[in-house]
Amino acid sequence: MALIMIRGVLSALLLFGSVHAQDKAGPVTVPVTVPVTSPANAPAPSPTPFDDGPEADHPKRLRELIDTLDQSSMQEAFRLLTKDYIHHDKLDDLEVNRSALQGMLNRLDFGAMLLTEKSRAERNSPFEFHHAKVNDEIGYIRFGRFEETELAKFDVAISEFNAAKGLGHLILDLRSPQPQAEFTIAAQILSRFSGPNELLFKIRRPGNDRPSLFVSSPVPEGWRKDIVLLVDSETGNVGEIIAAVLKRDTGCLIIGEQTPGLAVEYRDVPVGEDRILRYAIAEVVLEDDSSIFQKGVAPDIISVTVPKTKYDIYNAIAKGKPLTSFLYQKQRPRMNEAALVAGTDPEIDYYLLLSQQKPTPWDRPPLQDRTLQQAVDLLETTNFLEPDRKEKR
Repeated sequence: MALIMIRGVLSALLLFGSVHAQDKAGPVTVPVTVPVTSPANAPAPSPTPFDDGPEADHPKRLRELIDTLDQSSMQEAFRLLTKDYIHHDKLDDLEVNRSALQGMLNRLDFGAMLLTEKSRAERNSPFEFHHAKVNDEIGYIRFGRFEETELAKFDVAISEFNAAKGLGHLILDLRSPQPQAEFTIAAQILSRFSGPNELLFKIRRPGNDRPSLFVSSPVPEGWRKDIVLLVDSETGNVGEIIAAVLKRDTGCLIIGEQTPGLAVEYRDVPVGEDRILRYAIAEVVLEDDSSIFQKGVAPDIISVTVPKTKYDIYNAIAKGKPLTSFLYQKQRPRMNEAALVAGTDPEIDYYLLLSQQKPTPWDRPPLQDRTLQQAVDLLETTNFLEPDRKEKR
C-alpha cells in the first residue's frame, strides 16, 4: 500500500508542474528541419526523443514509467521535486497530501472515487422499467434502477411472455446507466432464470475467509427459454452480475460492449464538507471464485452503443413511442413499377416540401437502437433457418 501511495504521489506531482519524465537524464536537443517536399509526397514525421515520453500516451505511459522505478528511485524523485523544482515552494505538505490522494484515486480507478452529494445523486439512472413484445416470437425487458419495485413488474412481464403463444426468445437489456444497486436484487432477478437453492454468486471481503453466499429462491414463475443479453460500458454492478451468471449457467448470447467491471460493494464516508469518499470494500466472485472486478463481461458480438442515442430512445419510449419504431424504419416513398402502372407519383409530396423549403420527415436519420436491432435480426434469422427448433418450443 505504501508503494502504491508513493507512486500515486509521484504521478500527481508530475502532473502538477507539467514535469515530463525522460528515459535519459540531461537536456535533450531536438533538431528542427524544413523538408522541401510537396504535401502529397511528404514523408511521415520522424519520431523524436519526446515520442517516448509520458505525453505520447498519457496517463497510461506515465504510469508505466513510474512502475519501473524502485523505492529509492522514487524517493530521489521526491527529493528533487520538493527541493529543486522551479516552484518547489508550492509543494508544501498540504499539496503533497493532495497529490497523494489524487494519484491514489487515479490508480485505483473506479475502485475509489471522491463525490459530492449532487454527483452521487446524478449517478442514478433516470430511466424506468420497460417491457414490450418486439414481435410474436421475441419479448424485450429493460430494467431501470434495479430496485425492489421493479421485481413485480418483471414478474408481470415474464408471465405475459410465457402466456404468449410462439414467444420463445427474451432480450434482456442491461444497459440502463445504474452503476450501483443492491446485490439482493441481482439474486432475486437471477432466481427467475434458475431453480431454487442454486448458488448464484458470492461476496468476498478482505480478512474474511467465509464469503457471503447468494442462492436462488423459489419464485412463482420463471423463464426457461432462450435469452439474449444486451450490455455496454454503462452496465452497472447488478447488470454485470446478471450477465456473468446467466452466461455461465445458460451459455446465452451477449451483444454489446465490454462492461466496466463494477461488481463490488462500496462504502460511502463523508470526508469533508459536501465531499464523500466512495471505495470498494468487497467484491463479487462467481461460483468458481473468479472475479469480474475491473475486468467486466466481454460480449460475444461487439456492438457499440452511443450513449446519447440510447438516452434519446429510452426517453422517447417513456413518452409512449413504441419500441419497434426504433427497429423498423419507415422508408421514404419512391417511384416504382406499381406507381407507374397506377399513374401516381409517391414522391410528389416529398418534392413539394423541398421546393417550398419546408422540413420533411426524412431530413434527419431516424433514431435506431443498432445493438437491439442486431439481436432481433439474429433471432429472426435463427427462427427462419431452424424452423424445427421453433416448433419444439
